[in-house]
Amino acid sequence: MCARVVYILWEVVEECVQKFGKDASGPQHDYMALIDIDEFFVIQNQYNFTDIRDVLNKYLVPYGGSLTVNWMLVGTSNHTIYAPIPLLKRFQYRDPEPDMVVKSIVKSADYKSSKNPHAVSFNNEKSVARTTKYPGCIQNGDDKGGVDPDLPSGVLLLYHYRYLSEKEYTERRCRRGNLGKKWCTKDGKKVTYKGANAHIIPRPGKVFDNRPWRLLMLAVPKYRMYEHEVDFG
Repeated sequence: MCARVVYILWEVVEECVQKFGKDASGPQHDYMALIDIDEFFVIQNQYNFTDIRDVLNKYLVPYGGSLTVNWMLVGTSNHTIYAPIPLLKRFQYRDPEPDMVVKSIVKSADYKSSKNPHAVSFNNEKSVARTTKYPGCIQNGDDKGGVDPDLPSGVLLLYHYRYLSEKEYTERRCRRGNLGKKWCTKDGKKVTYKGANAHIIPRPGKVFDNRPWRLLMLAVPKYRMYEHEVDFG
């Protein structure tokens, strides 16, 4: 007998889409971005797109299904410990190129379930996962749907602040390690990377990019109070 592996995150996503996207008693949002709190959409082509709705209107609304967006991994900026400063201010160095891993924006009415934290399945045969490579482009990748090796990056990317500082990353990975994952040494003080995917291994980042921070200050002016703060971590 084979047991089905169930991740709490998947169940939370399914409940969220049902409650806020489909239920008649809810707000019935047409589209939902299935992302984490350390992930931020950053429009790459601000001449043609002023906000996320412009992107959806061109690449998702006419087709339905889902739109996948590749990660852009943001590094540690060589910080070693936590500092009480917004993370978009603290970490402003990223990888030179996007990562293959994607996250999804889904049309609520087409959503059936989550394949994994990165991709979804649909309740009809016409719906598929598409990308921003060009309007209507169907995602290139494996059956799991969690990657897109084409790396479309000219329109929209999902900046992922997964590492933070060295100490914060160790604490996060080892907390997960205590749940049975082989991500941490037994003493809980050091992250292990044996056999790990490239996006698991932290790095400082090579390309300075403060666009997420500038966009946040523009959208929420109170964050300007941190503009001249210095992170000594």
